[in-house]
Amino acid sequence: MESPLLHKRSQVGRAATMATRVVLGSLVIIAGASCKPAAKPSQCLQFSADLMPAFAGGLVRKDLRLANAWAVKSDQMIDSAGVKFPAYFVSADIIASNGEAVPGTWLTTEITKPGLIYSVSPQAQKYTTWAKSGDASTAGITMQSAGAKESVACVLNNRPAGSATGTTPKATTP
Repeated sequence: MESPLLHKRSQVGRAATMATRVVLGSLVIIAGASCKPAAKPSQCLQFSADLMPAFAGGLVRKDLRLANAWAVKSDQMIDSAGVKFPAYFVSADIIASNGEAVPGTWLTTEITKPGLIYSVSPQAQKYTTWAKSGDASTAGITMQSAGAKESVACVLNNRPAGSATGTTPKATTP
């Protein structure tokens, strides 16, 4: 025979157990929502300032300059005469004398010392004299390749505040 007192204890016990589960579940959800996922390491690699003159040496106009360069390692290789080299996408702001800037993207074999340089983006091809990617050494490497757009994002995310951005440098008259 079941006692009324025992029946009330079991209902109270079940309710307490259920309330505890709800509270613990809520705490887990709150704790999980407040924690940020572990940040993946940045793909952006600081491009050596010592190498900027080499890249700038390919500019087609003296009133342009390069700044804010960042690199991202490509998963593709550059094949130069049968020798395979690691490839890096390097993006930098091409800056006109009036301060307007547009990012350009190149491909290189080195980010700490001089290496081969190829123009990848339309801006890099327009404003520099470096060979265009897509030859036998760089077959299949385009702005759609993994790492190209990421290197542009590195430039855009690391621009100094107040820079005139996103516009194509205009020709100046001498």
